[in-house]
Amino acid sequence: MPTAGDQLPGGATDLARRLAALEREVRELRAARRLENASVGAGGVRVVDGGRFAMDTPAKKHMVDIGAITNDDYNHGDGTRQQGIFLRREDGSPMLSCFSYPPFGSEAQAWKFYDNSGSVVLAEDANSGAGLARPYLPVALAPAYGGAWDYWPRTSATTMTELWGGRIYKQQPRIVVVVRASMDTSGATGSIGLKISDVSQPSQSVGFAVGYYTLGPYSLANFEHMQQVDITVEAKRDSGTGTIRASLFSAYTIQS
Repeated sequence: MPTAGDQLPGGATDLARRLAALEREVRELRAARRLENASVGAGGVRVVDGGRFAMDTPAKKHMVDIGAITNDDYNHGDGTRQQGIFLRREDGSPMLSCFSYPPFGSEAQAWKFYDNSGSVVLAEDANSGAGLARPYLPVALAPAYGGAWDYWPRTSATTMTELWGGRIYKQQPRIVVVVRASMDTSGATGSIGLKISDVSQPSQSVGFAVGYYTLGPYSLANFEHMQQVDITVEAKRDSGTGTIRASLFSAYTIQS
């Protein structure tokens, strides 16, 4: 006589096999330690509740570590875990980080870039919240007006003549040069300007009174990154007698 189990599709024995297979697959999923291959749709991936995202090389070197910092030294002042970012090279040496160091009394996170030796080569100023902390940028100083006037480069030529010159590697898209200039004879006039790799830029008129002249910003867009560029401060006498004198006050490249 047929039993109730025999009324099931495939019979009771088949159902038992399916249940056993399902239990085995569940155990394998629970025991799985990694996801070998996956695709993420438009919703993306979100790590929440203090979780971490990490990536290791086959040699077990950390390359990416984003999330809670497990070292208690980096905990916030209230004892909670700090969330930070650490990116490393394939050999495990630091490349980029973003974290604070509360034991020094600062809760403001700052990003840093490192060279191959682990030295910080570029970092923001976390204390003020604006600008760079590294690298230290040079500040140009110029001879003071007065007694130093006699030492300023000068020319009485009526055609543009080089007074200052230099060569830079192009890294930013524009350049600015500030000079202090004057004619040394009352009533005389002159012109001062910047020449970039033999191309003269618009000049400015100079009179007898000492004044500051900002030459630029002028574009360096025609030059390749890290290409050498010649920079020249040039001047000429336009009317009257005497010479035009100029002292380089500052020079810098800037963003676009």
